[in-house]
Amino acid sequence: MNNKYRKKIDNNYNQNIAHKIRWNKTLDFLKHHKHEPSLGLDIGNRSNLTSMIEEFYGINFKNTNIDLDTEKLNGSYDIITSFEVIEHLFNPLFNLLQIYKVLKQDGVLYLSTPLQKPHFLWSPNHFHEMSQESVQNLLTRAGFKIVRNTTFKIRPMSFYLTGIKPALRFFFEKIQIFELKKIN
Repeated sequence: MNNKYRKKIDNNYNQNIAHKIRWNKTLDFLKHHKHEPSLGLDIGNRSNLTSMIEEFYGINFKNTNIDLDTEKLNGSYDIITSFEVIEHLFNPLFNLLQIYKVLKQDGVLYLSTPLQKPHFLWSPNHFHEMSQESVQNLLTRAGFKIVRNTTFKIRPMSFYLTGIKPALRFFFEKIQIFELKKIN
């Protein structure tokens, strides 16, 4: 399916400094509460972050290769990661309900997405960007409770000095990341 909101994972993507910063901060978030899963699913296409997570947990993660807006997930997983995915979907609730279905009762979901910023600063690949309240409401509607969450910046400080839009990104651009469990 050709969709302008889908990101192509290639060498340019994997070498992007903002992605590398995000991946390191994501791993720092995971390190605060290390689980010992045996079965993992990484939502979306495989990236260098997938390999980093596999090394961190010492297991292989399966990746999805389906249309996440319409196709069902299968299996049963101890841990599911969904980093920078839901903002690219037309129907993030459907995807979260599918994740809920395949996450074991005592499993954990880690999810990140950009914090909403003015529309002119959005990536052209984003269909949604949500406020903290909107994401929290979406997660609750899908059956998840927030165990912990934080926000962080993804650019080197020098980036913000390169123009007007980058300077505005200093104030508005953050990633919000969540550790989630199923609501019983």
